[in-house]
Amino acid sequence: MNIKYLIISIIGVLLISLGALLYTDNQDLKTTQLGLNNPNQANCISDECLAVDTLNYPAGNLTESAKTSLNKALDDEYKAQATYEVIINKLGNVRPFIMIIRAEEQHISSLKSLFDKYGMVIPQNPYAGKVTSPATLTEACKAGVSAEIANVALYKENLLPVVKDYEDITLVFTNLMNASQQKHLVAFQKCD
Repeated sequence: MNIKYLIISIIGVLLISLGALLYTDNQDLKTTQLGLNNPNQANCISDECLAVDTLNYPAGNLTESAKTSLNKALDDEYKAQATYEVIINKLGNVRPFIMIIRAEEQHISSLKSLFDKYGMVIPQNPYAGKVTSPATLTEACKAGVSAEIANVALYKENLLPVVKDYEDITLVFTNLMNASQQKHLVAFQKCD
């Protein structure tokens, strides 16, 4: 009987060790992908940058077209957030809106960090209290599909080409576009 418990204990320790190793490797991969193991002005877009003494902000000058692209991106994310908020207020805490509105808040935060990084003034959400909700969940889901398709096209066709010389902005825009295409759009296509 003691051998059985010993074997179970050994297996448990091995599983915990394997889980910790995989978690650490995943965190190292994320750190490497974002360039956080050696933050510099080009790749610094997260909270880890707050601890880097050698970075000065604003990080540099943006072209007017890059500034316009950041403003357009934030405007689109603000519109999505305001729209999903009125849908939730009208139809209740329905999925996927209650999940996607949280993602929109994260998208807005990512963009605001770029505004801060480049010393730009962050505009207020012009859509708050100015958008209306579709009458039914089915109509709201269809509106969500249309909005996410438009969001992907905006990033792919208009915004990303303009910021190709800015690694950090390109990374954020690409992540936001991929989230819209691979997660939000799929969720809206499945809902009704």
